[in-house]
Amino acid sequence: MKTKLTKLLCLLMAGLILLSGLVACGDTNEGTEDKTSGEATDEGETSDSVQAALDALGDIDYGGREFTVLYGGAQKEENYGVNETVDKDGGASQIINDAVYERNTLLEERCKLVYGNIEGDVSNMARTEASAPTGDFQFMDTTLRDQAALATNGYLYDFNALGIDLDGEWWDSGTANFVLADGVYFMTGSTNTRDDGVTYVLIFNKDLRKTYSETVPNPYDTVKAWEWTLDHFNTVIQGISNDNGDGKWDELDTYGFINTWEYGNTFFLASDLRYVINDETVDYPELFLSSSSNMEKALNVLELSRAIYHNNNASFMSPPGEEIKGLTAFKEGRGLFYGEVAQYLSALNREMTDGNYGVLPVPKYDKAQEFYRTWTHDSGSAFSVTSAIPEKDAEVIGQIMSAYAILSHQKLKPAYYDTMLKSRGVQDAESAEMLDLIFQNRVYDLAFYFDLGFYDVFKSNVNNANSEKFASSYSAAAKSFDRKLKTILRKLEKD
Repeated sequence: MKTKLTKLLCLLMAGLILLSGLVACGDTNEGTEDKTSGEATDEGETSDSVQAALDALGDIDYGGREFTVLYGGAQKEENYGVNETVDKDGGASQIINDAVYERNTLLEERCKLVYGNIEGDVSNMARTEASAPTGDFQFMDTTLRDQAALATNGYLYDFNALGIDLDGEWWDSGTANFVLADGVYFMTGSTNTRDDGVTYVLIFNKDLRKTYSETVPNPYDTVKAWEWTLDHFNTVIQGISNDNGDGKWDELDTYGFINTWEYGNTFFLASDLRYVINDETVDYPELFLSSSSNMEKALNVLELSRAIYHNNNASFMSPPGEEIKGLTAFKEGRGLFYGEVAQYLSALNREMTDGNYGVLPVPKYDKAQEFYRTWTHDSGSAFSVTSAIPEKDAEVIGQIMSAYAILSHQKLKPAYYDTMLKSRGVQDAESAEMLDLIFQNRVYDLAFYFDLGFYDVFKSNVNNANSEKFASSYSAAAKSFDRKLKTILRKLEKD
């Protein structure tokens, strides 16, 4: 079955190839599977599924009242669009602005409202609104981290109580696993782009890969054969590193893998590990590592991750706050693989204009693992509805949220991927397929967004080659898990 992102990307790729006259480059065996779909439409048209969803919403009438989105500064691009030139070169900023403006205009027309948006301190304004409602805003767009705190404090409305269907392709289904006390209080999906920007990916230098082609198989082929595993990755990064002659290993040397402080967490989640299970398989949040087999797997991943980070000077880790060191080293050709979030692609698009890099999913645990997994950092964005909306307006606001998400899927999401691909001149057609694999199976573990004490446990023990504290650190967090979870749930319990 072709995923929603594949269909979007196929449409964009087809249009861009016609514009640029370019074809995929790289190794001659780096062709891509046929990802075309009969459901793809010309630019500006609405797919059957999106139109059907809009039709199902029927007539939405907010009575011409003002409807406002409150957003944090980092979320401005997702919400603020104006009918004017914001980028004289017509680049990514203009493309996103125009899509946001068109979406907002369509929302006004469809829901008979006056659309507005305001930038502010979402947490403080939500707290004030909950205690003394003004009706100044209805939706809120802020970080996953802040949304979790807002939900915990009872400042958000349950999506289920608003009648919102969370199974639509415009929602990231993973965030529905944030259900607590039978409620879902914030979601991410086509309404957001920042969540995609802070999703972890792996990038590789094609020129270096060709230099070491005898020991490093074409990674695209390895991924598509479902053999892109941690063990394979650890093998191929060995033997690449080279000291520049000054006798010390730093960002001026060459490495098989350039990474960051956070990437240890990425290997954990990409291996289908969790701290907290809260999906449809359980009735109540559970600790995943309480199973001895799951803990054994976690220890195996920890050992392998440490080997990747520390053995044979195969890797360079940018110190926290100094991520620019790793980025610069990769741009200057001193890293075969580079682990970071997707928003770093924009810097590479601008400065590696020869297109000699490719995008890959994070390696999985073993060949038996069904999906390639990754995660979105807690600075990613999500949407919520303030708990202060009047009960009499709940149904229509739920309809407006649904329309907002569907129209975002129609306008904003294609524009976002357009900028991601167009800025590269479509020199690497397989990036579409890889991006699909990356975004379609993201993990949203409660422990990485709510204050449950687990966030640093795994990565700290990856980063410190000599640490023996994983078991004790995990046990300490596990002991307080029930108490912290009950505190969260108690605040969310319905009257």
